[in-house]
Amino acid sequence: MSRSRPTAVTLVLLLALAGCGGDDGPPEEAAQAPAAQTTTAMVETAEVETAEGEDPAAQARRPSGEEGLRVPAERARIVAEESDFGRVLFDANGQVVYVFENDRRNESNCTSADCVRAWPPVLTEHEPSAGPAVDAGLLGTVRRADGTLQVTYNGRPLYFYEHEGPGEIRCHNVDLHGGLWWVVTPQGEPAD
Repeated sequence: MSRSRPTAVTLVLLLALAGCGGDDGPPEEAAQAPAAQTTTAMVETAEVETAEGEDPAAQARRPSGEEGLRVPAERARIVAEESDFGRVLFDANGQVVYVFENDRRNESNCTSADCVRAWPPVLTEHEPSAGPAVDAGLLGTVRRADGTLQVTYNGRPLYFYEHEGPGEIRCHNVDLHGGLWWVVTPQGEPAD
């Protein structure tokens, strides 16, 4: 009887993690996936220095949906919103952003096809902009091996999780692809 209990606990943990970072498609329903924390990410449209006639809000948005996570914004905008983990960072589409424990300063270590599929990098065509409560001095970019520009915050490359919608947080403090993934605070540190 004691042998079946550890096996059952291991199975439950594996099923819970399947909802976050699994490579076989969308997570299963609530019985197998951790409950998604949802927050309303109100996107601020404060002025951004742009060429005359360009709409800053339109420049900051990507197409919606899972495939939109892989499309660079013309000028990504990072905003801070309240969540169950305190104030954390989102993009202009209301998608929470993550940092990866194994990344080095201004260097992504999520480079395998499996990792990049599960954790699409936050991409931009031009320098990103900061919303209220976001320190513009901590925003930057790093050039990935494929030539795209990935947004960084406090030197940490930023990522989305492919199976989350706007306002959802499913994968904070989860160990996948060789390290922990965290949502990030406006101070540039992983949330508690």
